[in-house]
Amino acid sequence: MKTFLKMLLATILGGAILLFIGFIILASFASLANKEVVIAKGSVLTINLNNVIYERADDNPFGAFNPLSQEPSFPLGLNDILASLKTAANDDNIVGVYLKGGIPMTGNATLEEIRNALRTFRESGKFVYSYSEIMTQKGLFLTSEADSIFMNPEGFFEWNGLNASVTYYKDALDKIGVKPVVLRATGNKYKSAVEPFLRQDMSPENEKQLSDLIGSVWGDYLAEISKSRNLDANTLNTLADSMAITSPITAAKNGLIDAPLYEDEVLNLMLPATGKDDIKDIDFVSVHTYASDAKLGKGGYNDNKIAVVIAQGDIVSGKGSEYQIGSERIAEAIRKARKNDKVKAIVLRVNSPGGSALASEVIWREVDLARKEKPVVASMGSVAASGGYYISCFADTIVAQPTTVTGSIGAFGLFFTAEELMHNTLGVNIENVKTNKYSDLGTIDRTLTASEMRMLIRQVDQVYGTFKKRVAEGRGFTEEYVDSIGGGHVYSGRDALELGLVDVLGGLEDAIQIAKNMANIEGSEYRVVEYPELEDPFVRLMKQINGDFEAKLIKEKLGPYAKYIDMAENAKTMQGYQTHLGYDLTID
Repeated sequence: MKTFLKMLLATILGGAILLFIGFIILASFASLANKEVVIAKGSVLTINLNNVIYERADDNPFGAFNPLSQEPSFPLGLNDILASLKTAANDDNIVGVYLKGGIPMTGNATLEEIRNALRTFRESGKFVYSYSEIMTQKGLFLTSEADSIFMNPEGFFEWNGLNASVTYYKDALDKIGVKPVVLRATGNKYKSAVEPFLRQDMSPENEKQLSDLIGSVWGDYLAEISKSRNLDANTLNTLADSMAITSPITAAKNGLIDAPLYEDEVLNLMLPATGKDDIKDIDFVSVHTYASDAKLGKGGYNDNKIAVVIAQGDIVSGKGSEYQIGSERIAEAIRKARKNDKVKAIVLRVNSPGGSALASEVIWREVDLARKEKPVVASMGSVAASGGYYISCFADTIVAQPTTVTGSIGAFGLFFTAEELMHNTLGVNIENVKTNKYSDLGTIDRTLTASEMRMLIRQVDQVYGTFKKRVAEGRGFTEEYVDSIGGGHVYSGRDALELGLVDVLGGLEDAIQIAKNMANIEGSEYRVVEYPELEDPFVRLMKQINGDFEAKLIKEKLGPYAKYIDMAENAKTMQGYQTHLGYDLTID
């Protein structure tokens, strides 16, 4: 007993000491977070493109700590990049922008947003230089808006066209004795979200729609890069076909970059503008640091507000997270913006492949209520498909980029049974005692009967029917027309414009301006506010202690293979009735 009490006392004392140390660490982080930002004369705004770019990055100072490098690693938010470029253009202390790296990890529509912002920044007369050791096609698409593009002479250059890849699981599931039960709405032949569970190769329908999609995106790449670099689009395509460009040397000879230089040579080119004599004296300020003092659409403190509701990630029921569209959290954000008399218009910024049909309906309802009281504009990011389109379709105006992936109007149900795994492999048997015929529906150790399948298909058809009805009413279509362009078909933003699924090609700033005009706000007498509010850093720290930190450490170790952990986690959330793009689609 004495030993137990000693151990208990030691545990309590140790916990108290750890708690005390934790508060010291928290106070240190808080002091750093609240430190005033001072921008020196002749500073250069730096954007590290070798990074994941979200719609809005979690600003948690504790979550930014990298357990492997022992250094802070802040993700980038598109909102911070746009705000920084907009503010820096008029900041006398900022003389230019330095784009470092050529491997942006984000969607194509996000790249277009940044390209447009760089183009506007250059109108200020300040320089934009780009330097990288590796240049991907996405990197070139983005950095082609720079005044000059430089690369390490021994670097690697990618220019061989776009590829869309889908991962298939059927054989893997067969080997472990797990059978997917797939319920695709009637006529949804393009709803290819379920294909990876049904087959080991791509269907002709999916191949056709993906070919159209990446063809549209590639066309935009060629058009924009040829315009920025003053090159012929057909020549660019021929160079990709022949894979003639694999190094900075050949890239420079063909005009895709300006010159192969080492970084110190690039920095020396900045010296005249910075007023410095030595490159070690150049003041570089990161987007993360600069954005703490720059706000998107900053227009003074007044009673005219435009609310930008940021909805990014899969659509799920409940609260979700910053990188997940939780129906409760986003619905509440729209509701708060609707009830706030100072908010004159709402911009719903959507970057989502969809998710739960029910969660999408919950958010749709709040959009419907909001548009009856004030203007609502949907701004689509890189992906606004399936459920992402569901929650957008009732907006007064829908804005998308040419490369936005949208459409995918359809529904499916997905369940898993493991009869073979349970009985034959593991030797596990589950016995059920039931009161009614269908009481054991959904048990994992048996397949569904034909009558059960028919019943569930009817429910999926009902979900699709509701989806079609929402789109038809929101866009002023007949349900027959929605069905003809729906069925799960995926489109680029440019193609969606022709079909009437979107109204305007443009970015977030365009959507804000449209909302401002609809609200009859004059000039710059407005302020942009973001919803929902970011979660308190201390709450997030507690979540990290309870498991997020360990997961982050594992993913850091796995590197590029970490996405397969996310895929496994997402598979669990995909069970039930879904309006989701579904498959692990990669375009690069």
